[in-house]
Amino acid sequence: MPARKLTADEVALPRFAAAVAASADIFALSSHQRAREALEFGLSVTEPGFHIFVVGEDRSGRMTATMGFLEIAVATRVPPPDWIYLNDFSDPHSPAPYQLPAGIGRQLQRRIDQLVPQLADAIRHAFASEDYEAQIRSAGERLRNEVQERVEALREEAQAHGLDVIDTPQGAMVAAVGADAAHNGERTETKEQRAARVEAGQHFADRLADIKRWAIKQRAVATVQLDHLSRQVADQVAAPLIEAVSDEFANHADIAVWLAEMRADVIDNLDLFRPPPDDSLEPPEPPERRYSVNLLVDNSNMPHPPVVLEANPTYENVFGRIEYRQIGGGALQTDYTLVRAGSLHRANGGMLVVRAEALARNSATWEFLKAALRDRLIHIEEPSRAGATAIAGAPRPGPIPLDVTVVIVGAPRWYSAFFAVDPDFETYFKIKAEIDDRMDATPENLAIYAKLIRERVESHPNTSCDDSAVSRLLAVAARWAEQRDKLTARFELIDDLVDEAVMLTPADKPRRLTDETVATALEKRLRRNGLVEDRVREVIARGVITIDTTGSVVGQVNALTVREAYDHAFGAPSRVTARASIGRLGVSNIERDVELGGPIQQKGVLVLQGFLAGRFARRIPLSFNCSITFEQSYGGVEGDSASMAELVAVLSDLSGVPVRQDIAITGSVDQRGRTQPVGGVTYKIEGFFRTCQAAGKLTGKQGVVIPSVNRANVVLHEDVAATIAAGGFSIWEADSVDQVIELMTGMPAGLSDADDRYPADTVYGRVLARLERFDRVLWERERG
Repeated sequence: MPARKLTADEVALPRFAAAVAASADIFALSSHQRAREALEFGLSVTEPGFHIFVVGEDRSGRMTATMGFLEIAVATRVPPPDWIYLNDFSDPHSPAPYQLPAGIGRQLQRRIDQLVPQLADAIRHAFASEDYEAQIRSAGERLRNEVQERVEALREEAQAHGLDVIDTPQGAMVAAVGADAAHNGERTETKEQRAARVEAGQHFADRLADIKRWAIKQRAVATVQLDHLSRQVADQVAAPLIEAVSDEFANHADIAVWLAEMRADVIDNLDLFRPPPDDSLEPPEPPERRYSVNLLVDNSNMPHPPVVLEANPTYENVFGRIEYRQIGGGALQTDYTLVRAGSLHRANGGMLVVRAEALARNSATWEFLKAALRDRLIHIEEPSRAGATAIAGAPRPGPIPLDVTVVIVGAPRWYSAFFAVDPDFETYFKIKAEIDDRMDATPENLAIYAKLIRERVESHPNTSCDDSAVSRLLAVAARWAEQRDKLTARFELIDDLVDEAVMLTPADKPRRLTDETVATALEKRLRRNGLVEDRVREVIARGVITIDTTGSVVGQVNALTVREAYDHAFGAPSRVTARASIGRLGVSNIERDVELGGPIQQKGVLVLQGFLAGRFARRIPLSFNCSITFEQSYGGVEGDSASMAELVAVLSDLSGVPVRQDIAITGSVDQRGRTQPVGGVTYKIEGFFRTCQAAGKLTGKQGVVIPSVNRANVVLHEDVAATIAAGGFSIWEADSVDQVIELMTGMPAGLSDADDRYPADTVYGRVLARLERFDRVLWERERG
C-alpha cells in the first residue's frame, strides 16, 4: 500500500463554530477538570498535610483560574477570627495573642483607645480635687503638728535645765542657753556644772533624735497611707470606666480577665497618668502605648475567609516582622505595639497562595513554612537580625495557632525540580492539582473558550468581535495545541493575540475584531519575531547552506528539524547524507563521534542498525561501514525525529538508487521499520514549503512525508493549505519505511521470500546484492 497524500481539508486550519457558553468558568474546561476535582478534595479535607500544589504550564491561566476558584469556594464560609496582641503585664516582653470573632478586635481597639484618655482625665481630676488635696494637707498638718508638739514639750523641759532646742539649717538641735556669752567669758561655771550640762545636753539630744526617728517612721506610714489613699481614689474613678468596657466584652472571657489585669496595673502605675517630674531624664512610657490593642489581623470587613496571594514570599512578608522606632542618639526602641502581621497571619483561617518560583527563590521561607505547617503555629522571629546586637526590650510575641490551606502554583518544572526532591514535600503537600496543557475540541469546551475570548475582547473599552474572529482564534488555539481536534490550555497566549489585534483597530471609533484583524495580528507578530527564520531562508536561497529541492541524489535526504529563536519556533530542512563502504563496523554516527549528538539521537542511529540487521542479516552477516551525518550542522543534535531520513539515506547509498530531493522526511522509525510520531510536524512542513518558495517556483511535485500517526497534528497556515489545495505542494502519510522508500525512489521496496531474499529490481534487492558483494570481498580477503 503506497503512502497516502493528505487532502487540503485535512491540513488547513480547522473551522470551529463560535457558539458561546453562558458561563466563562475556566475550571469547567476539560483541561482543568482534573485540577478542579483535586482542589475540591483538598479544600474539603480537614486533616493536616493536605495542602495543594497546582501544576500548569506557563501562560495556562493557572494563577488566575486558581484564585477565581478559591474565591468561589470560600464565598459561603464564615470569616475567620481577628487576632490581637495585648500587653502581658507580668511579662511585658512576651505579649500574648488573643482570638476574637471577626470585627470584635477593631471594636476592642477603639474602645481601649477611648478608655485610656478617659482614665488619664479621670485620675488627674481626682488627684486635683479639693477633697483629695484636703486629705493630703490634713494628713501632713497632723504629722507636722504632732512633731511640733513633741519638740515644744522637749524644749520646755530642756529650758528648765538651762538648755534649748533651736532650729538650724541642719535641722533642730539642742544647745545651752546663753552659750555664746559663756563662750565670750562673761559667765563662769564650775567643772561639775559643765559636766552636768553636757550630760543633760546629751540626754535631750538623744530624745530629740528619738523624735526625729519617730517622725521619719510616721512619714513612711503617711506615705503608705497616702499611696493607699491615691490607689483608693484612682480605683474609685477607674473601676467604673474599666468595668463598663468589661461589660461590653463580657462574652469574651479572656478579654474580661485582661481588663481586670489592666485595672490592677493602672492602680500600680499611677505615675503614668501624672506629669513627669521636672528633673526626669527619660520620659515615662505613655499609657496609650502600655494599654494599646495591637490589632494584628482585622477581618471586620471580610465576608468570607481570605484568599491571600503572596507575591514576594520573604520571611518578613509571610511570617510578619517587628518594627523599630528611632529615639535620641540614634538608638532603637520597640514594643509589642510594633509587631506586624505577615500574609500567613492574614490568610489564617483561609487560603495562602504562593507562586512556586517565588518560593524557590526564598529557600529559608520554605523551611520556616514547613515548620509552621508541622507545628500548626505561627512564630514571629527576626532571622534577619541573627548575630546582630540585641535590642533591649524587644518583644517575643507568643505564637498564634495556624489553620490555613497553602496553595502553591507553578509549572511542572518547579514541581519536579525543586519541591518533589524535598523529602518533606509529600508530608505537607499531598494534593496535586494538575492542569492539562491541551483539551479536546468538544462543543462544551469550544463554547466556554469562545466565551472567554469574547470576555477578553470586551474588556477593552468600546470593543466587540464577530463570529469569524472567534472562529479564527479557536483555530489558532488548535494550531498552538499542535492537534486539529484539541485546543491549547495556555489561554493567556490567546489573550495576548486578542490584545494585539485590538491595538491594530482604529481607536477613534468603535472597535470590532474580525477574521482579517486576527490574521493581520498574526502576520505582524511573525514579522516582529521572524528575523532568525528569514536569515535561515536567505542563506539557503543563496546556497550558503546547501539544500536541494529538485532532482534526485544517492545517499542524500532532506530531513526536517524545528529551531527555536527565543519566543519563535520554525521549521527548516537539514541535509542528511550517508556513505557506505566495505567493512564490519555497520552504521556509524559522525555526530556521536565528535560529541555533537545527544543520547536520543544516538539511540535512533542504533535502531537503524537493528532494522538493517533484521532485514538483511538473516543469511549473511552485515558487512559494511556507513557513516551518516547532518551536513553543515555545527551545533548539538538531539532527538530521533530524523531517524527515518537517516535510514532512507543509508538504504539509498547501499542500493545506489537516488532519492528525491523535492520531498523532505520527518519521522522516527522502529527496528521493524514502522513509522513513529514526532513533534513539531506543522513547523517542519511549513519550513520546507517556505524553503522551496525561497529556492524558486514551486514545481507542484514538492512535499513532505510524515508518520501516519501525526496526521492529526498538521494545522497549516492558510497560504500553505491553499497551495496544497491547488496541487502546488503535497503531504504524504506513511506507516512504514517501505512506503517511504517507494515514494522517494519510485522503485518498489521489495518483499522477501522464504529464503529471505528480495527481487533484484527492488531497493531491498539491490541493498542485499551489495551487502553480499561486500561480504564476499571481506571473506576472500580474510582467506588470503
